[in-house]
Amino acid sequence: MNESRSPLKIYCKNCGNPAGFDIINQTYRCPACGEVTGIQEAQNTVYQWKELQKNQRQAMSAGQNVEERSCPGCGARILFREGEASETCDFCGSRIVRSELTEAAQLPDIIIPFRITEEEARQRMLEWGHKHEKTPEGRSIVSSMGNFAGCYLPYRIVKGPVYAGIVRHGNERMYECGGFIEGTAVNTSKQLDNLVLNEMEPFDWSEARPFEYGYVAGMPVKLNDLSDSEINTRIEAEVREDFLPEVEKVMQTSGVDIHTKTGSMSVLTALLPVYFIKSGKLTAVMNGQTGRIAVSKDRKKETYPWVIEPLVITTILTLIFGAFYHWNGEAMFYSAVVFGAISFSVFGEGRESLVRRVVMRSRASNAKRENGELVIDESKDILKNPYDNTPVFYEPNNSGQKVPVRIKFYTFGRWLSILINALVTVFLPFILAAPLRLAVLEEGESFMEGFHPLYGAAWYVLAGMIVFLYFVKGVRKDVYDHPIIYELYADGSSHLIGKRSDRKLSVLSMFGVGRIGKDGKRVSLFGLIFSLGGAGIGLALGMLFLLFGSTCAMLF
Repeated sequence: MNESRSPLKIYCKNCGNPAGFDIINQTYRCPACGEVTGIQEAQNTVYQWKELQKNQRQAMSAGQNVEERSCPGCGARILFREGEASETCDFCGSRIVRSELTEAAQLPDIIIPFRITEEEARQRMLEWGHKHEKTPEGRSIVSSMGNFAGCYLPYRIVKGPVYAGIVRHGNERMYECGGFIEGTAVNTSKQLDNLVLNEMEPFDWSEARPFEYGYVAGMPVKLNDLSDSEINTRIEAEVREDFLPEVEKVMQTSGVDIHTKTGSMSVLTALLPVYFIKSGKLTAVMNGQTGRIAVSKDRKKETYPWVIEPLVITTILTLIFGAFYHWNGEAMFYSAVVFGAISFSVFGEGRESLVRRVVMRSRASNAKRENGELVIDESKDILKNPYDNTPVFYEPNNSGQKVPVRIKFYTFGRWLSILINALVTVFLPFILAAPLRLAVLEEGESFMEGFHPLYGAAWYVLAGMIVFLYFVKGVRKDVYDHPIIYELYADGSSHLIGKRSDRKLSVLSMFGVGRIGKDGKRVSLFGLIFSLGGAGIGLALGMLFLLFGSTCAMLF
């Protein structure tokens, strides 16, 4: 195996070019020649590279006096070469107790060297603090620069396919999607906040090198102090964060729950360069390779994203109602109360506030040197992953086989059917009475003579409330349990799959008609009526009587 090749990439066995992961077909494919490399083959390649580096490292480390020091204050385990130890722990300031290095397995597979000197990093962090001095984070950085330090931190570099189950808040349907993690870095130390460390990424993986002791000369090294279960928990948390933007985009909300399951993952241990300030609630970190900064003071932000829709609906309906009543304040107030109570109760069912920590960060960046001077390039897409690892959703096709799909919730045809459902529901007595009026229309008699559409007002009012509930519950809620699904083919084409009844949104959907019951069968109108007993039958007869009465009132 060519040891100069990066272990974070899979190379084509035919032409040698880097291969990307084909999410749809769940395999690696070379963009140059099209050669396929299986997941197991890729894992074997990484394993062979790790064994080669392990053997070389053992040969190089023979005779070197390397020491591990355990901090009695915070428990940090720090690796130093002889004669390069600090008298105090860089994490908590406690005195360090010397000990022998007894766990050679703790040593990393790869390392990314520092590209920014401590003096340059200190100046950049201070400038960032002054630039944001109006924020608690900026002021804390300026006053805590005495705690600024640099260190190699332990990471696991994870690469491979990942699967997730997704539930939209307020809905019952479970969606499944799969994606690919392309070299995600997961910190494995307890002393620094993993969320803040995530925000200083990405790293430039082309600079990764096989670990050698020479790279850590003069710089503290933090060793892994998390258990395998704790590391797996962090990996799953980072996978969720990687999936979240695309999932929120597809689900059209930030209120989603994601449950991940990793597949055949390739994992490398690594040391990555980090400058940091840890003081009280302040955690400020800087990527020692790229110069990106992330800062947190443990502030939290609580949001209610689901509130927007019922607020907009209530406002629009109140304005419409006000126009009919010539902007009478009292009438508008009572209408707002009624519409608001219904909208917020429906949209708020099963929904919670989102509490997220505030983490400030600089733009994505990369550091380089021009004539010996440090230059930090900042732009939106710098170090962007060249491969499209957007998660793909999976659903059973008409044969029951799970296939990659594209999910839509609203189309022109669906909006048209929703509008027709609403109009038919409100004007059903008129629709029934009009043909009867035409049937008895005598020669020379006008259609409207003896025909009274306004006499159906009782039905219009009741049906209007039903349509309102239909929009806020049957449409804006149940639509996410009845998606429109298109199967994706390898050639880029797609085909609509599923039964029409699976995506049907009738007015009765607000009452649960069409859903899957406990017995696995769809709930029918008659089944719903009889399940409610006498109350259901009485309500159905009352609606029929009102419909019949309104129709007759228009004709006679």
